[in-house]
Order: sequence, then structure tokens, then C-alpha cells
Amino acid sequence: MSIKPIKKVNVSEEVFNQMTELLSKGEWKQGEKIPSENVLAEMFCVSRVTVRQALQKLNVLGLIETRLGEGSFVKVIEPGDSMNGIIPTMYLSENAISQIFEFREIIEVQAAKLATRRATKQDLAELKDIVEHMKSVSGNLQEFAKADMDFHIKIGQMTHNDLIVKTYEILRVALQEPMSDIVLKTGYGTGIHYHSNLLKTIESGDEQASMDLMHEHMNNNVKVYRLIKEEKKNAL
Repeated sequence: MSIKPIKKVNVSEEVFNQMTELLSKGEWKQGEKIPSENVLAEMFCVSRVTVRQALQKLNVLGLIETRLGEGSFVKVIEPGDSMNGIIPTMYLSENAISQIFEFREIIEVQAAKLATRRATKQDLAELKDIVEHMKSVSGNLQEFAKADMDFHIKIGQMTHNDLIVKTYEILRVALQEPMSDIVLKTGYGTGIHYHSNLLKTIESGDEQASMDLMHEHMNNNVKVYRLIKEEKKNAL
């Protein structure tokens, strides 16, 4: 194990940096028990307090977990697990929602491509059910906006890519209110138009058509949201 004695003044930070390097290089593997505080203190040539501080930071970051009576273990992390922390950070930004819509323009176009390529019969049946539900709740703003997001969540699931699926779950939380604003501005027919036609392109297996239509749909949403934002700003 390539641990080096600490010589710098900021000892705690240096210990933490070396530990994260051991994790990133895979010298401490996922699920593996790491050395005890005493052993680490001897290896780093620092106090147990310094080691404990570094371990606490790793715990907070979700990189290791401490089990009572057993010690500390490298946490097994699945794709997207660490992304949950993105949402509170985004809410601190004044332009957060605008940035999310721009992000959607990028990710949803490629997701439509993968969904078209990988869709199963069950996927297509569920996507069709969502479109039919959208039509049935037309006129109910909250239910329609929820069904709108359900459609896009399903597109994400149809990629069968865990990281994309997790990303869509995060987007759902951040976009609940903005989606209602967009439906209110554009009307129910716009959403039904785009989602019905996306269902058709995906069913036909035409990846390019799905990408083009999703790009148009997302671009339209961005423009509408910016207009809504400007109107709210002028109303103040």
C-alpha cells in the first residue's frame, strides 16, 4: 500500500487527499475493510485524531461507511448514487432551472436515440399508456404536468442506462413546478402533439426522427420557459 508519511503543515488535509487517492486508484476497493485508526495513524505518522478527521470527511462524502463494532469499509457505489447531492446545490443558483432546461436539450435528444434503439415491447406499451393518460387528463394542469414528466422519465428508463435513469429522477424533482408553468403557457395540445409523435417515431425504430423531434420539443420548452421567466421579471 503506497502510503507516504506526512510532511506538510496541513496534516489533516494531506491525509484526506492521500485517502481519496487510494480510493480513486482502487487500492482500497469497494466493499473492502480499510485499516483501523491506529494502523492508519502509524502508516501516515500522524495522530489518531488527524486520521479520524479524514475518515469523517470520507463518511460525509459517502465514500466510506462505518459499521459499529466492525470498522470502516469502502462504500459500494452504483452509477448515479452520488448525484442526489446535485439538487440542493442547483437550488442555490439563481439560473438553476434555465440551466436544467439547457441540460435537457443535450441529454434528452441522445436518450430518445437510445430509447428508440433499445425499447422493448413492454416499454412501448407503457409509453403508450402514458400518452393515453395525458390525453385523458387534458385540462387538469397538475395531473397533465405529472404525466408529461412521466413520459420523459419513461424515455430515460427505456435507455436501460442506470446513470441516465438516475439523472431523469433528479430532473423530476427539479422540474415539477416549471413544467406546470410551461403547460399553462403552451396549452395541452402542444404536449400531446410532441409526445404522440415521439411515441410513433420510437415505435417505428427511426432513431434520427426521434432525435430531431425531441430536439424540437426541448428547444421549444427552453424558449417558452425563458419567455415565462422574462414575463415574471417584468411583472415585478
